Amino acid sequence: MASVTGGTAGMVSVIGGSVSGGAVAVGGSTGTAVSGGASGTLAGGTGGAIPVAGTTEQGGAVSSGGTTSSGGLLGSGGLASSGGSVAVGGALAGGGTGGGTTIGLCGNGIVDPGEQCDLGGDNQNLPAFWVTQAGASFAATPVMRVASGADFYDYTSASAHTGFEALATSRIMLYLDKPTLALSLVVVHGIDSNTTGQSQPASQVQMLFSGLPSSTSVAISDDSGELTMTSATTATGKWSFNGNTDGGVLTGLAFPGSWELYVSPAFLKGITTWTWVQSDGSSLGLDLTQPLTIKAYAAPSPCRPNCTTPICGDGILDAGEVCDDGGVLPGTGCAANCASFN
Repeated sequence: MASVTGGTAGMVSVIGGSVSGGAVAVGGSTGTAVSGGASGTLAGGTGGAIPVAGTTEQGGAVSSGGTTSSGGLLGSGGLASSGGSVAVGGALAGGGTGGGTTIGLCGNGIVDPGEQCDLGGDNQNLPAFWVTQAGASFAATPVMRVASGADFYDYTSASAHTGFEALATSRIMLYLDKPTLALSLVVVHGIDSNTTGQSQPASQVQMLFSGLPSSTSVAISDDSGELTMTSATTATGKWSFNGNTDGGVLTGLAFPGSWELYVSPAFLKGITTWTWVQSDGSSLGLDLTQPLTIKAYAAPSPCRPNCTTPICGDGILDAGEVCDDGGVLPGTGCAANCASFN
C-alpha cells in the first residue's frame, strides 16, 4: 500500500504510467483508482492524494512539489521516466514497467556495470592445469622447488623421500623445477620403513600413463625397470614393494603447454588411499578405482565464470602463466609478467 504524507487533499494525475494498489492518503480525499504500476512511498510533497477504487476525487488540488509526465509520476525530489516506475526522493519505487532499470546478471552475455567481461555461455575457467576424475574436477597447482624432478624424488635407501610419503598411501603430483621450468609428473607409493619406522606392508600397484607429450621421458624409476616408456606417448609402472616405497618421475612435460594425459591405476594390495598433492602441500582425495585425467592449457579464458578477466598478479595460476603469487613487483618470487621466477 502506498501513502503520501505531509500535505493537504489533492489529486495526482498519472498519464501513461501506473501505480498499483491505491491507498488512503493522510489528510487527503479519495480519488480514482489506478492500477497496473508499481507501489511505493511518495515522500516530501504537499497536497498528496490517494486513489481509491470506484470513487471520484472531490475538491482536491494537485500536489505541490510533484508534477506529472507522460508515463511516469514525479514525487518531491524524484524523477519521472517515460513508461517507467515512480521515483520518490531520488529512489526508484519497485515494481514499475517500461523504463525501469535492469539489474545486471553475470553470464547474460552483456557487460553490465561492475563486470569486467561477459561472454555468456563462453565464460569459463582455464587454469594452467585441470584434473578430472569420475565427474569431479579441480584446478591443479604443481609443487615447486629449486631442484630437478629426480633430486626432488630423492631416491635413497631404495625409497623416495619427497616429504609426502605416507603409510599405505599413493601420492600423485605435478612438480616444477623453478630455475629450469622443467615440469614432471611424480608418483610415490608407501613409505620408507628404514627412515620412518613405519612398516609399509607388502604392496602391488600398476599404472598406465597415456596421452603423454612426446617429449616425456623417465627421470626416476623406483625400482629400476619398474617404470618404463612403452611408446613415445605411453608409460607403464609395475611396482611390488615391501617395507619401502615405489614410484617414479616422468619428466619433460611441456609447460606452458597444451596436452591431456590419462592415468589408469590398479591398486592390487597394500595401498588403501590415493591422493593428489597441491602446491601448498594439501592433499585431495582420489578414487582408487577410477582413471585420472590431467589437462594442461596454454592460454587463459578471456572471461571467468564470475565475469572477471584473468590477469597476471591476481594470485591464480591461469593457463599461459608459470607462476602467480598475487604480486607484480620483482623480487617477490614470481616475475611481474608471471613468466618466470626471480
